[in-house]
Amino acid sequence: MIKKINKFYTAYLGKIIFPKKRLLFVTLLFFSMITPLIPVSAQLYNTKQQGIVAVVNTDIISQFDFIDRIKLVIFTSRLPNDKKTIKRISPQILRGLITDQLKLQKTKKLGIKVGQKELKAAITKIERVNGLVKGGMRILMKEKGINFRSFERQIEIQTAWRKAVVKKVLSTKKINDEAVDSAITAIELNKGKPEYNVGEIFFSFEPSKSTVETGQIAMRLYSQLKQGANFSALARAFSQSVSAANGGKLGWVRHDQVEKNLSNTMTLMEKNTISKPFKGEGGYYILKLFDKRLSSGVPSEKIKITLQQLFIPFPENSRIEQITDVEERAENISSNVKTCSNFNKKGKELGSKQSGELKVEDILQLPSNIRNIVQKIELSKASKPIRTRTGILIIMVCKRNGGGTAKDLRAQIKSVLLQQHAVVADRRMLRDIRRIAFLDIRQ
Repeated sequence: MIKKINKFYTAYLGKIIFPKKRLLFVTLLFFSMITPLIPVSAQLYNTKQQGIVAVVNTDIISQFDFIDRIKLVIFTSRLPNDKKTIKRISPQILRGLITDQLKLQKTKKLGIKVGQKELKAAITKIERVNGLVKGGMRILMKEKGINFRSFERQIEIQTAWRKAVVKKVLSTKKINDEAVDSAITAIELNKGKPEYNVGEIFFSFEPSKSTVETGQIAMRLYSQLKQGANFSALARAFSQSVSAANGGKLGWVRHDQVEKNLSNTMTLMEKNTISKPFKGEGGYYILKLFDKRLSSGVPSEKIKITLQQLFIPFPENSRIEQITDVEERAENISSNVKTCSNFNKKGKELGSKQSGELKVEDILQLPSNIRNIVQKIELSKASKPIRTRTGILIIMVCKRNGGGTAKDLRAQIKSVLLQQHAVVADRRMLRDIRRIAFLDIRQ
C-alpha cells in the first residue's frame, strides 16, 4: 500500500556566518580518474526504470531522476560505487531531490526564469573553476556515463532559486551607508587577528531521530572523508546548511563570527585537516580548515603620485667648501620655489640629468625614506634637501591620488551584507515551502 505522507519539513540550515565569497551558487569538482558507474544502474534498474519515487505536491520524482542523482553524487564525491554506499546515501539523495522540486515550483510561481544564455554562463564558470574548457563538462560526463541534463537541471534550479532569494531580500532590505561603515570598522578593528578559511558539513537534529542517530550519520560520513572522499562534493550532496550550495565553504571567518563550539574546534585545527564530528547548535558539524592567516585589515588603494625631483650633484673630488656650497643652493631652492612648473624650470637651468618629472603608480615601489617624505609632504611644496652619497635631492609632489579605502570595497561589502540577508531569507523561504508541501514518498 502506498503510504501518504503530509508533513512539515524542517529547513536544514546552520548558523549564519558572515561569508566572503559567493553564497547560493553550486560548483562541482570532477575527477577524470574514476570507475564508470555501471553498478549503480545495475542495482537500481532492478526496479521499474520509470517508476515514481516521490510526488511533491503535483510533480513527480521518477526512478530515472533518482538514479541520475545517485550517479552524479557518487561521481563527484568519489564515494565507493557499491551496494552498501548506495543504500546509505539514498535517503539523503531523495531529500535533496525533493528540496530541488520545491524550489523549482516556487520559482515558477514567482515567474523567475533562467535563460539559456544565463545557464550556459553559469556552467562555463564552473568549468573554468575546475580547469575545463568551455563545453568540457558535457564531454567529461558523457565519458563517465553521467546524464548531463541532471547536472544542468541542478544548476538551473540553483540559479533560479538564488534569483528568487535576492529578489526577496531587495524587496525588504536596504543596505545603507551606516551598515557598510560598521562592517569596515569591524574589519579594521580585527586587523592582525587570525582568520580561518573553513568549510562545514552540517547534520541537523530531526524530531524523528535521536541526537545519537544524527551523530552516527555524521561519523559514517567522516569515515568516508578519511578514506579520501571529496569534502566539497559531500557537503553539496549531504550538508543540511545553505553553505552546501557552495561546497560547504564559509570563506574567511574570525572566531567571533561563528558559534562557540565551531570556534573552539576551528581555532585548534591545522591547515588541510578535517575535524571529527562534534555537536553544535542544532546539529552535528564536520569542519575542514583550508587555510589560516592574520587579517590585513581594510585594503587600501595604491597611492599614485606625480612628482618633480631636482638633483644637484657634488663636484668630483669635492672639498668641504664645495659640498657646503651645494647644500646652501639646495636650501635656497627648497625655501623659495613654490610651484611644480618653476621647480621644473629650475631643474633644467641646473642641467642635471637626474632632475625632472617622475610618475609613480604605487609609492610602495619607492625606497622607504623617500616614501615617508612623499606621503606626508604638502602638494607643490618642496621637501627639505635630502643628502645622498653623490649629491643633494629635493622633491616636490605635484599630484597624489588614492590611499583611501579600496575603490570597490564598499560595493564588495554591500554584496556580502546582501548575501548575509539572503541566508536569512533563504531559511525562511525554504521553511515556508516545506511547511505546506504535500509529499507522497514511494521509496
